[in-house]
Amino acid sequence: METFKEFTFEAAHQLQPYSGLHGHSFRVSVHLVGEPDPVYGWPANLYELEQQIEVVRKTIDHTYLNDIEGLAVPSLENVARWIWDKLESQFPQLDRVEVCRGAQGQAEGTVYSGRALHKAGA
Repeated sequence: METFKEFTFEAAHQLQPYSGLHGHSFRVSVHLVGEPDPVYGWPANLYELEQQIEVVRKTIDHTYLNDIEGLAVPSLENVARWIWDKLESQFPQLDRVEVCRGAQGQAEGTVYSGRALHKAGA
């Protein structure tokens, strides 16, 4: 079974030497996989996930990402990995984190799965 939770945040960043200071509306999707709970059918309690996502969202929403510990170089890929690192210990069912920016149909983004890296021995 796979289930997911989405959230958005607004933030500014810069990636020297590629860009000056600018901001984006980011969309994040956190995916969990596992055996379904016999009563609820979910692989993880989404209410618990929502609480932890809110902690993450409050840390990065309306901020300058470069100033956040672990995000000195806040590319989409590094933001996805940072979010993964914040959630992994509480949710062993975590499968992947998707981060994108831009308008629907013109978005760009990345998918990070620490699980895939562990399987590959990275």
